[in-house]
Amino acid sequence: MNAITIRNLSDEVSRALEARAAENGTTAEMEAERILEDALAIAGSDAKAGPADEPKVGLGTALRQLGEKYPELADIDFSRDQTPAWGPSFE
Repeated sequence: MNAITIRNLSDEVSRALEARAAENGTTAEMEAERILEDALAIAGSDAKAGPADEPKVGLGTALRQLGEKYPELADIDFSRDQTPAWGPSFE
């Protein structure tokens, strides 16, 4: 199973996630997993094969749909770090 890290998660979003998890009797990690599975429509199915009647969507589309379905997560910054990567220097 893969791990995922969400950086710069606001306190408000974190509290909302923890509150939703408490309402559902789960941990915040399990609740975040459920939200992502719902957004990607792969819960209980093979990750390679989505539902037959729905086309596969890209990550950007899935994140947009996630934001539409769960508006309280709108404060999450999904922008990429544009800092160029520097290779090692052996000097």
